[in-house]
Amino acid sequence: MLDFLAEAVAAANRNGEVMEANAAWLALAHELPWLGRPGGQAEAGEPVFEATAFGLACGEAAAILAEVEAVFLGARTHCEAEFAVLQGGRLRWLNLRGRTLREGIAVVELRDVSARCKAQQDLRESHTLFQRIMDSTGDGIFIYDKEGRFLMHNAACADHFGVRADQIAGRSIEEVFPPHLVATIRGQNELVLRTGRTLGYEIVFDSPLGSHTLLVQKGLYRNHRDETVGIIGISRDITERKQTELKIERSERHFRALIEKSTDCIVILSGTGIILYASPAANRITGYGAGELIATDVFFWVHPDGVASAKKHFEELLEMPGASITAEYRTLCKNEEWKWVEVTASNLLQDASVQAIVLNIRDVSERKEAEQASRRFEAIIESSIDGILSLSLEGKIMSWNPAARRIFGYSEDEALGRGFDFLIARNHLAAAARFCAAIQRGKAVKEFETVCTGSRGVRIEVALTLSPIYGRNHRVTGSAVIVRDITDRRRLEKEVLEIADFEKHRIGQDLHDDLCQHLVGIAMSMSLLHGELACLGLRQAQDARQIAEMIRTAVDHARTLARGLSPLDMAHGGLMAGLETLVANTEKMFRMPCTFECPAAVHVADMEAATHLFRIAQEALHNAVKHSKGTRVGVRLERTSKSVQISVSDDGVGLSDPKKHPSGGGMGMHTMYYRARIIGASVKIQSNPQGGTCVVCRLPESQERSDLHCESADSLPGKAKNPGKRKKNG
Repeated sequence: MLDFLAEAVAAANRNGEVMEANAAWLALAHELPWLGRPGGQAEAGEPVFEATAFGLACGEAAAILAEVEAVFLGARTHCEAEFAVLQGGRLRWLNLRGRTLREGIAVVELRDVSARCKAQQDLRESHTLFQRIMDSTGDGIFIYDKEGRFLMHNAACADHFGVRADQIAGRSIEEVFPPHLVATIRGQNELVLRTGRTLGYEIVFDSPLGSHTLLVQKGLYRNHRDETVGIIGISRDITERKQTELKIERSERHFRALIEKSTDCIVILSGTGIILYASPAANRITGYGAGELIATDVFFWVHPDGVASAKKHFEELLEMPGASITAEYRTLCKNEEWKWVEVTASNLLQDASVQAIVLNIRDVSERKEAEQASRRFEAIIESSIDGILSLSLEGKIMSWNPAARRIFGYSEDEALGRGFDFLIARNHLAAAARFCAAIQRGKAVKEFETVCTGSRGVRIEVALTLSPIYGRNHRVTGSAVIVRDITDRRRLEKEVLEIADFEKHRIGQDLHDDLCQHLVGIAMSMSLLHGELACLGLRQAQDARQIAEMIRTAVDHARTLARGLSPLDMAHGGLMAGLETLVANTEKMFRMPCTFECPAAVHVADMEAATHLFRIAQEALHNAVKHSKGTRVGVRLERTSKSVQISVSDDGVGLSDPKKHPSGGGMGMHTMYYRARIIGASVKIQSNPQGGTCVVCRLPESQERSDLHCESADSLPGKAKNPGKRKKNG
C-alpha cells in the first residue's frame, strides 16, 4: 500500500540504515544521490541521508540530520523540517517528517514542496495595492517592490506577521521577518520575478500570540503600463485548518495502523456482497492477498455447506441498519484447505462516512480443533473401561468418569469435591500419600498398586497411574489418575498359584508313595538277586550289588524332590525348619555349599504366608544355584523391628543390569513377585558390593496386607550381605 503513496516513505533502524522504502522513495533516490536505499540480503542498508553529499546540497543539513538522528535513537518521537536543496543549479524544496513507528524502527517521509513554495511566492506577488480597501478582509494583502521592501499592506497582514502596522511599510524583508525565514522569502520573490508566475506556499510564524500557519500566494505586481514593479501577495491564516488536517491525518494513521496491524481481518462489502477492501491480515488467515479478494463475491469464499446460512444472515443484516451479526463459517484458503473463522458483520450502509457492510474476521481454527479434540477426549474418557479422574493440588476430586462409578460404586455427585484418600484403604494411606507428594513435585507414577474401599466397604485391588497436570508457566496444577480394577486378576493369580502348589504337592506325593515304593521294591529284588548270585559264586553278583546301591540312591533323590514339592508341615517346625531342610537338600542335590542362618527363632503363624515365603526362598535359592555361577549360597531368616525378612545371597556374577526392573525376568521371577504381592510382602533384588546377587523378601509384622513394592539397588543393607555359618541341618 505504501507504493500507492505519492510521498517518498522509508523505514530505518536505530543506526539510520534504510530497511524498507516505497517506490516513490526509490524514484527520488535516483534523482538525489544523498538519499539511501534499502540493502540486499547480504549487505546492510545505506544511511537515510549520506551526510557529506547532503551537506553540500543543503545549507541546513547539520540541523536536519540532528533532528532525524534523535528520532532514530528514540530521543524524540517525531520531527519535521522543510528545506531547499541545490539540484542541477536550482533549488528544490522538500518537506521532511520523521516519526517513531515502534522501538528501534523509525519512518521518514519526504515530500517535494517546490510547487507549493512557488505558489506561495505568487501569492505574495499578487498583493493588492489597495490596502485600505482590503483592511476589512481577513486575508492579509501586501506588496513588495523588486528589492523586497514593503510598499503597502493591510491590517490583517500586520496581524498575520505578528508586528504593528507602522513596523512594516517601507521596511525590507530582513527588517520584518525572522532571520530563518528571510532566505526563503527572498528566494520565493526572486522566483516570482524571474518566472512571472503566481507562487503559493505555507509558512509558520511565531508571534507573541502563539505559532500560526499562513497560506501565502504571491504574483507579479504590474503598473498601468503592464511593467513589473514588484510583487503582490495575499496571506491567509490556516492554523485551525492545519490543526484539523493534522488531527485527521493522525486519526487516519492511527486507524490505518490498527487495521493493518490487527490480527483480525477487516473486509468491506458493498450492499450486494462484493468485496471492496480487505486488510493485510487476510493473507495471514487465508493465504490470499488483498488484491486477489477485491471485486470478488464474498460467498465464493464460504464452504458450500455454509453458503445458504451465510446468505440468509446477509439478507437479515441488510434489513437491520446499524445492527451486527456474529457467526462461524469455513473459508477457502490458498492451500485448498478450509479454515474456520468467526465473522462479525455490521451494517453501516446508512453511515455516510462508510456506506458499506464491515466484516471483522477472526481465525478460530485452532479453537475449533481444540473443541473437537476436547470432545474426542471426553468420548474416550466416557467410554473407557478404566476409571479416569482428575485431582486438584490439595488432592480433591475434580472429575469422575462412568468407569470410576462402576469400580467404586460412588456417583459423580458423591465423589466430586472429596479428597482422593477417602477411596484408599486405611492401612494404605501412608503409601498413597507418598505418591501424591511425588505428583506435586511434577513426577509421574506408573502402575502403583494399592487397595481401595468401595461404596459398600468392598475391598478393591487397583493399579493407579498418576500423571501431573501442568498449567501456565509449566506449574503443576493437579494430577490425572487412571484407575484399573485388578481384583479379578489378583484372584486368578492366587488361584493359579494355589493350583500350582496343589499340583506340586500331588506330584510330590506320587513321587513318594508310588515311584519311591516301586524303586524300593526293585532295590529289594536286586538285593535278593545279589545274594543268589553270590551263593553261586558268579562274578555278576558284584554288578547286582552296585545296581541295588544306585536304586537306593535314586530313592533318596526322589524323596528329596518329593519333600521340595510338598508344602510345609506347620506342625513340624514351620518356616524355619522348612528353610533349613531346603538348604540341606539343595546342597546335597547340587553339590554346592549352602548355609542357613537364623539368629533367633522365627515363627509365622499364617500358614499361607509361611508357604509363600518358603516358595519365594526356594525359587531364589534354585536361581542362585543354577544361574549365579557362584561357589556358595547363603540363606538368612530373621525378624526385624517391623517385619520378617528372608535373604538369599550368592557370590556369583551378579546382575547384568541392576537398574532393570526385576519384573522383567523369567517365569520364576514373576512367580516370586506374585506370591509376595498376595501376602503383602515386598521383594528387592540387588547387587552385593563384593560381587554376586542378593534377593530380600520382607513381610510386614501387621497381618493386614500392603502393596508390592519392587526395587533394584546397588548394595544390600545390614549383615545380609555376609551370611553366617550354616547351623546343623536335620
